[in-house]
Amino acid sequence: MTITEIAAMTEAGQKSTEEKLHILKKIRAELMEELHCQQQLLDQVDYMIYALKTGK
Repeated sequence: MTITEIAAMTEAGQKSTEEKLHILKKIRAELMEELHCQQQLLDQVDYMIYALKTGK
């Protein structure tokens, strides 16, 4: 999802400020969850690199 798509979602129709905030907060939560999952994967890969380098 791009920032242009996000902006279009909040600008489409006659949405109130509360509705726009709800949409943005939902998108933010989804992005944070994705970020968290990617961070866990990165941590696992980093550990694998460490294990290979140290023979653990």
